[in-house]
Amino acid sequence: MAKINIGSRDRIMKGNTELRPVSCSDDGYVFVRAGSVPELHEDLTHDQIKRLIDSSALRIDRDWYEEGNARARLIAGVDSLSDLPREEANELIRREYFVTEFLKREANDKNVKRTDASIWETILSIDASRLQRNARCDQALKRRKPPSARTFRRWLSAYEKDGFNVLALRNRYRNSGNPYSNMDPEVYRLLTSHAASYCDERRPTISHVFRSLKAEIAKLNLERSANGISQLTCPAKSTLSRKIKALNQFEVYASRHGISKARAKFAIVSTGLDVTRPLQHVQIDEWSIQLHTIAADLGLSDVMTAEDRRALKMERLKVCLVLDVATRCVLGFRISSRTDASNAIATLAMVVSDKNSIAKTAGCKSDWPMGGPPSLVSPDAGPAFIDEHFRGCIANLKAVYENAPASLSYLRGHVERVFGSIHTGLTPHFTGRSFTNVVDKGEYESENRASIFTKQLPRLFVRWIVDVYHHTPHEGLGQETPYLAWKRLTDLYGIAAPPNAHQRREIFGVELERNLHPRGVRVQGLYYQSEALQVWRRQVGDTTVTLRFDPLDIGYVSVWIGNSWLTVPSVRAVVRGVNLYTWLDAVTDLKRTHQENARHYEHIVHDAIRAIAQTADQAIRRTAVFATRPTVDELNHVESGLMLGFDFVDNDAPEEVPKATLLDGGIPVASAQSPSNGSDAPAAPVSRERRGHLED
Repeated sequence: MAKINIGSRDRIMKGNTELRPVSCSDDGYVFVRAGSVPELHEDLTHDQIKRLIDSSALRIDRDWYEEGNARARLIAGVDSLSDLPREEANELIRREYFVTEFLKREANDKNVKRTDASIWETILSIDASRLQRNARCDQALKRRKPPSARTFRRWLSAYEKDGFNVLALRNRYRNSGNPYSNMDPEVYRLLTSHAASYCDERRPTISHVFRSLKAEIAKLNLERSANGISQLTCPAKSTLSRKIKALNQFEVYASRHGISKARAKFAIVSTGLDVTRPLQHVQIDEWSIQLHTIAADLGLSDVMTAEDRRALKMERLKVCLVLDVATRCVLGFRISSRTDASNAIATLAMVVSDKNSIAKTAGCKSDWPMGGPPSLVSPDAGPAFIDEHFRGCIANLKAVYENAPASLSYLRGHVERVFGSIHTGLTPHFTGRSFTNVVDKGEYESENRASIFTKQLPRLFVRWIVDVYHHTPHEGLGQETPYLAWKRLTDLYGIAAPPNAHQRREIFGVELERNLHPRGVRVQGLYYQSEALQVWRRQVGDTTVTLRFDPLDIGYVSVWIGNSWLTVPSVRAVVRGVNLYTWLDAVTDLKRTHQENARHYEHIVHDAIRAIAQTADQAIRRTAVFATRPTVDELNHVESGLMLGFDFVDNDAPEEVPKATLLDGGIPVASAQSPSNGSDAPAAPVSRERRGHLED
């Protein structure tokens, strides 16, 4: 068997697993799985490699990781010429012919220069010779105008710069245009409702539905004309057709032909990814939310002004979502204006966290039991998912990281389909009544309607995922619901034990640096102390320590001691199980309502925390769904002025200033005239708007 040469810049794909060559001999190769922690090695003989290639189980892409080829793929947005439509691929081949012929002539003819005149003369000669090759006198030729010297110079530069790869010649026209809908919200509402009317046992045709849509818009235009309002434009029939095709096709067929016929038509005929048990393979991805479109679908046009709609159209929110492939259950999601690794890490933390409290807070009728440590995590190639910290969290969960290439969308098609279901299925199950009630009640008086709607959105998403999506028959599960699939498969296979709260903090917590002193360490105005921490202090002295802080439970911190994490509790049991945002609101509220007294007894603080935590319309925003994961700089900034003029003491403490013993002092406080005693950061006033940034 002849030896197969594999270069260090080749990409080797064995199924869905990427291999990297480690060593080579006359017998074969030793490979390591890319991204595996710990490294997993595999040996293949040359004969085995040949058989795997012949059976299409192994694929080798030559020079895949060469810089020029990588740059060309980045520009083209595809991996190979075969990924393009035939017409566009032919155009790239035509461009490459001009470029390569010019390079040949330049190498063999000194008269061929890169001046405009010489380039144009050479292009005409190349074009003429191309038409003469293999031409017959009885054939009609389709001739295209040759490129100008300026255009050709751009082709030539890109081709040489990107490793002589034909993909470098692709233009960027595909990125042109407005990706967001410019349709009038009222027209969009009518389009959506008429598309839904197609799902009827009377089986109306698209033409019939379109005539009904035109008639209703014409009727509205008469009323608008009488009131001096601009006319609505009826969308094209093709637009209605696309809207209908975007609906869940199983539900459409079942509505028109009956559930039994739909089940027979949409029976599973392929296995897809080889996944059999829960959490064996999870996918994570991001999706842009078009707030103005969702608001229009909910029928909120009557309570929103044109300024409100413009504000929604300008606001950009992302939903980051994790899906279990075997059961199609949503394991966690977050809505955020950020699209960074921090948000991806927080979403991943939801996968191994209990989410029943979130469902209860959102008013769900069902529970949300799905979660646990995954075996394989497949994100796309976005910057948030290739971040080292994100990959480190996956490794700490003892999971395998498998990055899905941009062109292989089927490796993450399940989660992308969920995004499509959200877009088409969210709004039919809800109305704008709850939003309208909030406006009518006069709540949030200082905020515009667009801001109110944004704050209601997390509750809407949780309700739809937990109560609707998880309990709707799924095409990919043979019409079993994701909820029942989770119950059935977890009963059959079980799941691995999830990390506890302390382990989650060690894996996902925000890493901070704090001073270690007799009172322990101080974070967000709270002291954390333990005997083990002081034993370490007696060994190393007053020094700086690294700790990890969980914004969703500020009752403990994890401090790095020697070569392991030490769990250290807060000296105040009242904050255990309390999230950072509730704590910040409680401190701010007590400062505002008790300005005459800077010392507050612990039971007063406890009552404030409990009252704020039970505020329904704010509680969902403090959960992992919507609360922005704060950065190190934001935590330090808030902490610098959080406790100015504020302290709380034990219920039985005397009125005089408490003694500065190890635990008696409560939370030491800086007065307005002097710096805080033992503070880790310089005191500075922090505005409520700046502190509120952690929430919003």
